[in-house]
Amino acid sequence: MTDTDSPTVRIRKDLVAGCLLMAFAAAFGGISWFYPFGNAAQMGPGFFPLILSGLLACLGLAVAVRGAVTPGEMMTVVRPTRFVCALVSPLVFGALVRPLGFLAAAAIAAFVGTLAASGMRMPVRLATSLALAVVTTAVFIWGLGLPLPAFARWMPF
Repeated sequence: MTDTDSPTVRIRKDLVAGCLLMAFAAAFGGISWFYPFGNAAQMGPGFFPLILSGLLACLGLAVAVRGAVTPGEMMTVVRPTRFVCALVSPLVFGALVRPLGFLAAAAIAAFVGTLAASGMRMPVRLATSLALAVVTTAVFIWGLGLPLPAFARWMPF
């Protein structure tokens, strides 16, 4: 199964870029909102980031409107499962490292990460996950002495 085998949606690149710029502007503007603003004569720590966020939002709005109005270059958006697998994998590791130990958490997180690769068969996924878990455990736990348990506390080894 390739990326083009999954259902796709075609959207304009400029529209997406403008929306992303506005999202970043909103995030940084929201963070800077909690700092004292001051005034033009005595600027506070929130003055410059908030002004830049406003300018970035205006730029994003202009790019998004241009992308919505003019016939621009289209991009294909594929099913997001691969992106989700790649983004969730570190979260799975972080959630499982304390209860299951480093080795098991690394193996499960690596397996979740391999789900993003569409061409892998199950034996290859399992072998890749196991090899990656063993190598990372050897390097980080036994080699560098990371203070995390290699195995779960309830395991007998």
